Amino acid sequence: MTDDSDDAVWQRVVSGDARAYGMIWDRHRDRVFRHLIVRGNGAADAEDLTAVVFLELWRRRGAVRFVDGSLLPWLIVTAQNVLRNADRSQRRHRRFLAALPAPADVPDHAERIADENDERVVRLRAAIAAARPADARLLAMTALEGFTVRDAASALGISESAAKMRLSRLRADLRTSIDPQPVMEGGS
Repeated sequence: MTDDSDDAVWQRVVSGDARAYGMIWDRHRDRVFRHLIVRGNGAADAEDLTAVVFLELWRRRGAVRFVDGSLLPWLIVTAQNVLRNADRSQRRHRRFLAALPAPADVPDHAERIADENDERVVRLRAAIAAARPADARLLAMTALEGFTVRDAASALGISESAAKMRLSRLRADLRTSIDPQPVMEGGS
């Protein structure tokens, strides 16, 4: 007959039996977890803290105390200490963050650019919306998706020369709609 008390199982752990440590874990993890939940922790935090408790059990394996052959009281006291340490660490972290100077208010560069180009962007979107759907798809495939004209033409079921001609016309229309006043050669 074997002795299944925590004390007996722990002697096997100390002598190198990894399965015995798993028995202790299986035996007591739920109670330690519940204790940490009852103390007001969320499930994720309680899982993390339970792991820390069992890490401390392993780390201090030569100094654990048994009460009537059970490790559970030692584990519960260790859970309380681990929780206190975690709370103290969180308080220090919050104080540190509160002591940091407030970040400088930096305007978003994208918003500034959007504001400067808003009228042009609106005209560009309107021009693309007014284009034939097949031409808009061709432009999207080549300009946005990075397809070659040949691959985009093949995907759309048109010849490469037709695709080049459509893109050329669409680009000219887009240039005109974005900047309706053409720049003369040699002029400003």
